[in-house]
Amino acid sequence: MTTNDISIIGLGWLGWPLAKHLVANGYQVTGSVTTAAKQQQLITEMPAIDVQCWQAGEQAQLPASLLAPVMIITIPPGKLSHYFAALQMLISQARQGGVNHLIYISSTSVYGGTGRCDEFSPLMPETAQAATLIQVEQLVQSAGFPCWHILRPSGLFGPGRYPGRFLSGKTLESGGRVVNLVHQCDVIGAIMALLTHPRSDIFNLAAPDHPARAVFYNLACQLAGLPLPLFSDMSDDGKQIDAGKIESVPGYQYQVRDLLQWLQQTTAGE
Repeated sequence: MTTNDISIIGLGWLGWPLAKHLVANGYQVTGSVTTAAKQQQLITEMPAIDVQCWQAGEQAQLPASLLAPVMIITIPPGKLSHYFAALQMLISQARQGGVNHLIYISSTSVYGGTGRCDEFSPLMPETAQAATLIQVEQLVQSAGFPCWHILRPSGLFGPGRYPGRFLSGKTLESGGRVVNLVHQCDVIGAIMALLTHPRSDIFNLAAPDHPARAVFYNLACQLAGLPLPLFSDMSDDGKQIDAGKIESVPGYQYQVRDLLQWLQQTTAGE
């Protein structure tokens, strides 16, 4: 394998577009899915990507085909019943198998709380899943990889995930709470930038613009022809993710910076 070989554990909503983007930029990519049907579907769509059928688990042996100099883990906690144990096994095998650069996709849910949150803010998880993400982050940092990166995206949107669909027609509180979202293309862009700047670090990912959720989701539903949500109050009791640090990586800038502008320029089908 060469330094252009990359494995992606989890060819899902983020992993598959990432794999295609990597191949388009000259990388050799191997990735995993959990069913034979999905494997065949993706192979048919893009034969240049080596798609393996494998699922992380407490006792799951990582196939040699998924050991590459660079590994990107995109599996969210909700996809595995014993997430920490499965990731512990995966990370251990990756280190022993010669992975030199590990990129782990975590989440800004690790912060919890309110107010402005940057990469130096205390971690105060409010859910069991967020607490588990912190445990996995600690594994990544202590495993001994020559290089590691932890990315903490805020709410993900993009193709197939149009903002507002799940809030349409609902009665909600805290309309003044700001929106923390990041587009799929910006997560992929961050990964591409970090592949060429191997300095271990943690980065938040969120569009620099943070409109109030009442403003943003009302506009999103209006433009999509969906019933508007109803906000019972306009209090601001949430957090604002400061994710400007990633733009210190040479060559990286957010493509989707202004969320309201993005709504005006896109269609609900994206």
